[in-house]
Amino acid sequence: MMAEPIEQLRAINHGFDPDNGSWVHRGLDLSKPTELAPGEADAFRQHYATQFGHSLDGLDWWLDQNPEVLKRYRLYCSLTLRVKPAITGNGTLAFYALQGYVTGVRYVLHSWRARGVGKAEALEMLAMSFIHAGPRGMQAIAEAAKDIEFEDKPANPANYPEGWAADIDAFRSGIDYSTVNLTADEKAKIYDWYLRTIGEIPPYVRFMAEHRPRLLKSHRARIENMLYVLPKQMWPTHMLYYHVMSRLAEGIRESVLLCKAWGVTKSDTLDVIGNALVYGQMEAATMIQNEAGDVFDGWQE
Repeated sequence: MMAEPIEQLRAINHGFDPDNGSWVHRGLDLSKPTELAPGEADAFRQHYATQFGHSLDGLDWWLDQNPEVLKRYRLYCSLTLRVKPAITGNGTLAFYALQGYVTGVRYVLHSWRARGVGKAEALEMLAMSFIHAGPRGMQAIAEAAKDIEFEDKPANPANYPEGWAADIDAFRSGIDYSTVNLTADEKAKIYDWYLRTIGEIPPYVRFMAEHRPRLLKSHRARIENMLYVLPKQMWPTHMLYYHVMSRLAEGIRESVLLCKAWGVTKSDTLDVIGNALVYGQMEAATMIQNEAGDVFDGWQE
């Protein structure tokens, strides 16, 4: 296990509340971007070493070269994080894995473990990441995970937003997994699943149903049999996170609609987007407006 309990890490970040005059986050006083007081650098390094298993050299570099750049970056990042810690999808691992960024993958795995993610949950999170990471990304994941073990039943289990729960039946369209051929009846069932769940049929579903029906069926069979332990809401938040972070417009609308359909709050959905924008940046925000602006405009909490 980690050297420090997760409660200490939660306490460190719980105090961050700029609206009420509390600006310290991960050891840095973000209200004074042009200053670096004694002890701030050590506190920042210790936070990363505690939560993620090691400090992050790329960020530490700015402590020595220009702390203002780091502090303004951390202020942006801190405003995308939930004040009350909860896991709301994480597309970062797939993104890092595809880049071959082993240090980043370890960073994510340590974070999961520190936040009370159990072995069964971690395996399903990795399964979701595998969808986009593929063999190339799994090579990075396998290397990063060599000495990281998840407990079957962590003493402090992972926290998810209120109302989130496992529901494998919510994914299922009624297709027969014992065959690869997509019958006309199964095509209708898949179409019906999308219409009932998100109110529209994504373009790729129609395209694949007409031109590569076996691949559509195998894709559905894969996602319909993946999340037995994790809350079903982890699927759309994970996919939204990954697509925003990677600036892949075509995956955004379906994920937003599924978040809304499955009870992810508008606020939590925007938190996922905001956190992913740390990499996706403002270009991805334009994509969100183009792809799903109408959904957010009509979304009442």
